[in-house]
Parts: sequence; C-alpha cells; structure tokens
Amino acid sequence: MIWLWRLLIGGFALAYLLSATLQSWVPPLLPFLAALTVEAQFFVSGARRRAPRVARDRGPQARDLADFGWADEEEFDPELDEPVPAPRREWHARRRLVQGLVVLVVLSGLFLLDRSRPTWHKLPAHERAATLAILDRQAARIAGHPAQVICDSAGRKVGYVQDADGLAEVGGRRMWVTPAVCYRLAKARRLTGSTETATGRAIAVLAHEAWHLHGETSEAIANCYAYQSGVQVGRALGLSATTSRRLMHEQLADNPGDFADTPAYVVPAGCHRGGSLDLRLDGAHFP
Repeated sequence: MIWLWRLLIGGFALAYLLSATLQSWVPPLLPFLAALTVEAQFFVSGARRRAPRVARDRGPQARDLADFGWADEEEFDPELDEPVPAPRREWHARRRLVQGLVVLVVLSGLFLLDRSRPTWHKLPAHERAATLAILDRQAARIAGHPAQVICDSAGRKVGYVQDADGLAEVGGRRMWVTPAVCYRLAKARRLTGSTETATGRAIAVLAHEAWHLHGETSEAIANCYAYQSGVQVGRALGLSATTSRRLMHEQLADNPGDFADTPAYVVPAGCHRGGSLDLRLDGAHFP
C-alpha cells in the first residue's frame, strides 16, 4: 500500500508538469506539496530503518585452520582476531539527510521557476479585463456583429489536446483562444526581438477566428484576410502602424512554411496586393 500511495502522489506531481490543462486548473503549490510529501516519507522511512550490525572476521576461517593446522593453537594475532566495527548508523543518517535536502532543493527550484513564469492567469484582473474588452471589439469589428473572445483556460476547446490555438463558431459570436495567445496579446505593446514572432502569430490567430465568426469557412482565405485585418488589431493593442504591418508581413511570408504540413491553411494565389483576395484596407500597402 505504501508503494501504491507513493505512485499516486508522485504520479500526480509528474502529470502536473506534463499537462497544460492541470497547470491551468491546479495551483503549482499542490503538486509541489505532493512531491514534498513523497520525498519526506522516503526520508523518514529510510532514517528509521536500522542496518544490521555485522562484524566481519579477518582472521583465518575454521576450514583453513582444520586443513593447514593451527586448529588447536590459542596464539593468534590479536589484530587479525579482532572484528571490524560495523559502519556507524550516524553516517548513514547524514547521507540520507544530504540526499533528501538535494531533492528538496531541486523541487523548490522547479516550483519557484514555475511561479516566476509569466502567464495569462498571473496578470492583474483589471489588465485581463481591459485586454478582453479590446479583443471583443476587434473581433466584433471583423465579424460584423457582437463577438466574445474566451481565453480557454480549461483547455476544453483549444490547446495541446486539440492541437489548436483558436476555434470559432462559423457565423456565430464566440471564439476560443489559448491563454498563451491572450497573454501575448495583452503584452503586445511591450514588443521585443524575442516576442515579435509570437505576437504576430497571436494577432493572426485572433483575426483568423474573427473571420470565421464573419462566416468565412475556408481556412486559407481566413488566413489571408487575417493578415490584412491584423494590422488594425495590432494598432488597437498599442502597436504603431509600421510595426503592426511588419508583423503581418512576416506572418504572410512565413505562411507557406508554417503550414507546410496543413496545406488547407496556406494562402491562395490571389492573396497579394491587387489580387482577388485583397480587401483594399490600405491602398498603399498589403497587408
């Protein structure tokens, strides 16, 4: 039973590290305490176990004395006849203590690392609300009717399991995007070289799903329209027109490579300035 208990508690801690859904629903303190409990139980059970004290005799064995003589002699070298003391229990306890402390330090480091990672849920409530208000307005502008953007923290519609960053009701009013997309959109104005690609993709995902709300069923055409509409989305999130347009240019240029394994998302031939899919949102630029 003790091993079953260890597997259940330790397995939960491991599953938490591997599951984005659990990380969204369960605070990191709980799996940390589960792993700490398993380690503490291992340490206590090991410290309470007493190693048998076995004294080893380095002197001649009884069979050797019988075969080669000296069996009846009483004069032996005291140093050979004296048993070697068994390893001290205190040394084993110290070793177990050091091992336990090392594991606790590693677990604590992982816990603090997780706590320090920026996520959508760690943003202040007022910042999340303000971001969602902007996203709702931009989705409604593209869809042509009221729309609601839902950050799917539970992973029921989008995420690793569904292998999708966004989902929308075609012609409907609701869309779902991952918390990672929501976070990147919330921090769009704080653009850095390392976040440019992720920010551009997040804007494209939002605009893409908004075009599905508009009624567009084709993934390829929705992408083409998204890169054009995404310029205004970026500006609403605090980016300059030049920066926002550059991000959408990069998304358009990277589209064939990004969706090489899913050709249904590759933009059609008419997705260029003056082409059949040009929305003509800006007469001087495309997107």
